[in-house]
Amino acid sequence: MTTVNSHRFAGFTIQLLLITGASGAVADELTLADRRADFREFTEDVAENYAWPQRQEKPWTTWHERYATAVDSAGSKEAMAGVIAAALDELRDFHAEVRSHHPNRWLPVPTFADIWAEPGRQVARVIAVRNGSDAQRAGVRPGDEVTRVGGVALNAALATRLTGAVDGNDAQARSWALLSLLAGRADQERHFSIRDVRGKSREVTLPLERRFDRNSGPMAVRELPGNIGLIRFHNSIGEQATVGAFDSALERLRSTRGLILDLRDVPSGGDSSVALGIMGRFVHDMRAYQRHRIPNYGQADVERNWLELVAPRGPFTYEAPVVVLVDHWTGSMGEGMAIGMDAMRRATVVGTPMAHLAGAVTDFHLPRTGIDVAFATEQLYHTNGTARQDWLPPIRVAEPVTGQEDAVLARGLAQLQSLLSQSTSGS
Repeated sequence: MTTVNSHRFAGFTIQLLLITGASGAVADELTLADRRADFREFTEDVAENYAWPQRQEKPWTTWHERYATAVDSAGSKEAMAGVIAAALDELRDFHAEVRSHHPNRWLPVPTFADIWAEPGRQVARVIAVRNGSDAQRAGVRPGDEVTRVGGVALNAALATRLTGAVDGNDAQARSWALLSLLAGRADQERHFSIRDVRGKSREVTLPLERRFDRNSGPMAVRELPGNIGLIRFHNSIGEQATVGAFDSALERLRSTRGLILDLRDVPSGGDSSVALGIMGRFVHDMRAYQRHRIPNYGQADVERNWLELVAPRGPFTYEAPVVVLVDHWTGSMGEGMAIGMDAMRRATVVGTPMAHLAGAVTDFHLPRTGIDVAFATEQLYHTNGTARQDWLPPIRVAEPVTGQEDAVLARGLAQLQSLLSQSTSGS
């Protein structure tokens, strides 16, 4: 996966000098030829393979010229990773990132995000706060407004995250910059000015070390009143052991009248084999769950498209009604599972918009510097033709959700009861 982030180039140069100065005389010093060759290869990789070549902004076409000075100045691997990260930021794509991280890097969204907000003309409105996060412990609430970031007025802070290659007035660009600023850098505390719904302002400082409370193990399994099963994944759909744990959970809940799959804590995405293993327990036959598309497949006017299928697996198929819960921390493969269960007509999806991570990611290794880069190389779609990042749950929960009640879970339980009532009346 990936984090794409943007800097105004002058600001990036300052960051680069700080990184280089901190490195001193390091053992991983790179030759100028190595840096130039790998940056050229990186630029060509993006130009030839990026999943969205038709986008209006194509910053990669001028990377070679605009970043030449920074490449020449980046004497260490960390500094060079910072240069490449700054270029990738111009894609405004949280599914693009440098895997070889430098200490001052911007942290990926939604993995490290704990505040979800929407930018307005002068302030940003908080629409969701991650459960068990530093922001929640600091008292940040949906409905609050962020007025300053790091002591800087919101619009000025947003401008520093967007280079001249990006339209700073574009709504998606502003949203990307805001979410990145709220997630912050790996080596810095976060400082925000917050105004609550009563108009009272205060300063909030969030600690350097991010902490997200969750139970140990790949998932939590419960039986709710009314013989309803609930399985909540703990950011574990990238771990192969999760398939076996899910099988055990499903055996325990085999006789329940209905099931809720909670995908609201999978911000880091996961692995297709894990998702296929889970979804395979809900179907009797092969079913398509998403469409892949590679544009410019070898030729500018040739593209490759295919449907990915889920095969049934396991000792039994769970046949009772299913509801899937999603929110902004449903990322990447979690989003794929949500659209898949919907496409296969095996669940009703309930919640808020998801993380909007676009496409399937491929990793690229730059051989001379040893830097690893990842970005989307395939477009992904619901089988109905909707791009995965644009798909919305059929049962929407309005935001911001205020109060203590888990509104998404409450709506999901109501939907499940409705499905059970329909199945009873129809039998």
